[in-house]
Amino acid sequence: MNELLEKIKMAIEPILRKNEAFLVDLSYSKIKNAKKFVFFVDKDTYVTHEDCMKISKDLEFFLAQQGLVSENDQIEISSPGVDRPLKFLRQFSKHKERHFSVTFKVDDEKIETRDMILKDVIDDLLIFDENGRIREIKFLDIIKARTLLKFK
Repeated sequence: MNELLEKIKMAIEPILRKNEAFLVDLSYSKIKNAKKFVFFVDKDTYVTHEDCMKISKDLEFFLAQQGLVSENDQIEISSPGVDRPLKFLRQFSKHKERHFSVTFKVDDEKIETRDMILKDVIDDLLIFDENGRIREIKFLDIIKARTLLKFK
């Protein structure tokens, strides 16, 4: 199955690019006599419901045409949502001034998790505010980062 998923990921790249989107993750499960594929897509701007509908239509047609899915298979398109960690550097810029839980390498032996506010992204450097203390973390040192919902 991993081979099929990798083939699908490669095949859909032009369609996602046409829709100004990129693949964050692809999950697969079996349901009765079919397969269910869930594509988590993101954009440099926010993903709308209309984006998901358009991408879904394009992907369904393309994947069926390429013989990568059958007519019984299900395809679902979703934005990653706040519960999924950010995986790519390009996902961070649109989340400036948001609260994050960030797990990162401090050095070769120490790992920390902190709740911080993203202030800026400069090249591969993420600038966070941790209770008034500025913390610069290289993207490659981040193990896991996800947005937090904060209510006032």
